[in-house]
This record gives sequence, C-alpha cells and structure tokens, in this order.
Amino acid sequence: MQVAAVQFSAQRLFQSARSDLKQSLTADPAEAAKLRISSRKQAVIAAKLLRVADENDQHVLDMVA
Repeated sequence: MQVAAVQFSAQRLFQSARSDLKQSLTADPAEAAKLRISSRKQAVIAAKLLRVADENDQHVLDMVA
C-alpha cells in the first residue's frame, strides 16, 4: 500500500546516495568528506521512509483485522 507509493522516492534517494559515494572516490579530500556525509544522510532518510511506510501499513492491517 503505502510502501509501494514511497518506494520510487526511496529508490531515487538510494541512487543519489550511491552516486555521491562513487563521486567521493575521485574528489579532493574535503569534497569527498562532504559527499560521503551527503550519501549517508540520503541513505538514512530513504531507509526511514520505507520503515515508516511499512509500520503505517502494518498499523492499518492490524486495525482492519
């Protein structure tokens, strides 16, 4: 239900996080650090988004049951 609705956004965040991480491999040290931080933040947000959507779906299913 909701997980399907937010999956696309989470996938885009994970892809962006991966891109930042790849760019950090060839960037200068200061920029690489910023890119790694950005990557980590995006991955955390995407994971939280999926987890909250899943919890909301479970809550709805529990209410219906």
